[in-house]
Amino acid sequence: MSKSIATMTIEGKTYSVRATDHALDRMKKRKIDQYVVSGTILALGKDRLLGLQENDEDAIIIDQDKEISVVISFYNNTIKVVTVIDKSRVWVKSNTTIVNI
Repeated sequence: MSKSIATMTIEGKTYSVRATDHALDRMKKRKIDQYVVSGTILALGKDRLLGLQENDEDAIIIDQDKEISVVISFYNNTIKVVTVIDKSRVWVKSNTTIVNI
């Protein structure tokens, strides 16, 4: 299952940002607000989001200022939040795009 935590429209397409149950659990345990997670994803900007989606890439967004990392994947017009980590120094699995903001 998943929960919608944000929606956005880019170039006429509406995207849903959905957090998995695992991500929601991690956000709750680590006291990371869903608006912070959504803002971190939005901070990528239109071009990077569209590029990741076009290439169907899994990505980890490392936000040094907030000291969090957000792992996302794409499925059509859905941005799935896989997990949220409460630190910015993280191990990243292979074939995952690293994006620092």
